[in-house]
Amino acid sequence: MSQEKPKVRWGIAGLGNIAKRFSAALNGYSEQGELYAVAARDASRALAFGEEFGCGISYGSYEEMAKDPNVDAVYIATVHPYHQPLAELFLSHKKHVLVEKPAFTNLNDWLTMRALAKRNGVMLLEAMKTMTFPAYLALKSYLLTNKLQLTSIEASFGNEHDYDPELFIFNPNLSGGATLDVGVYGLWLYYDLCQTFGVDAPEPSVEMSSLYAESNVDTDACFRFSGKINGKISASIVQNLPRTAILRGDQLTIRIQDKWWNPDVIDIEHQGKRFTIDCAVKGNGFEFEIDHVSQLILEGKKHSDLLLPEVTAQVLTTMEQGLINAGYGHLTE
Repeated sequence: MSQEKPKVRWGIAGLGNIAKRFSAALNGYSEQGELYAVAARDASRALAFGEEFGCGISYGSYEEMAKDPNVDAVYIATVHPYHQPLAELFLSHKKHVLVEKPAFTNLNDWLTMRALAKRNGVMLLEAMKTMTFPAYLALKSYLLTNKLQLTSIEASFGNEHDYDPELFIFNPNLSGGATLDVGVYGLWLYYDLCQTFGVDAPEPSVEMSSLYAESNVDTDACFRFSGKINGKISASIVQNLPRTAILRGDQLTIRIQDKWWNPDVIDIEHQGKRFTIDCAVKGNGFEFEIDHVSQLILEGKKHSDLLLPEVTAQVLTTMEQGLINAGYGHLTE
């Protein structure tokens, strides 16, 4: 009789919509991880969430879950400003931490928490699931195998929302705004591909504006890079933007189709020939980052070659400086 393969026991901190998607992936599609415990500041909410997703262990405080010796890794799914204190809590209790994007709102928090993770012998990674999708990995492999070079990357992420001060994306006290909420995706794509090709990314020119001045957050942002690989990364929380990312090179056009941040179909045209990468996704996509991180933990590794810490540092630096220079520095504190 074959023994069951060991699985990483995941705890989830912060039980909003994104935590529900993470839990659904753990329960239905992950091969390496299992939902072990959930935690919120409200015990009844944690209990209800646990019952909904078949998780028998729920905690009414994050401290209780941090002390549970059976929790191997924690996924932090709260809003941005609460990432740092929770990361510090769980890392201090020697839990591996996968923190939802943006990992933090400034570079110093990232560097400080990375140092804490290292001292405690655990991993701290940013949950940019796009980088773990099979189609995206196949694209990078195709480019490298065929020794193709990129000359430009254009990607946007924007959804229309009417102004509502109750929505966290319009709330400066919760570090709302387009850059931190959705700009992080395109910046990750740009910097990750620069890393892939060994290209030094230039400092971008940045434009930010607010359609609703009373919200005191950036509702629109655009980052333009001029260098060996040009880039145009756009973000908005008040308008719908194109969902296809376009990458170009010499006689090369690549379209990561709708929604590019959940890549499954990628069309490539090179020297007049067309090729399609088609990696159908059975779950909601969270299973790929779950299994990637879980496999690293099971193998005793402390570093990911997909969720690169140096890319997180680059992205945070760019967002922080852009926001400060545009007068939105309060969002990074």
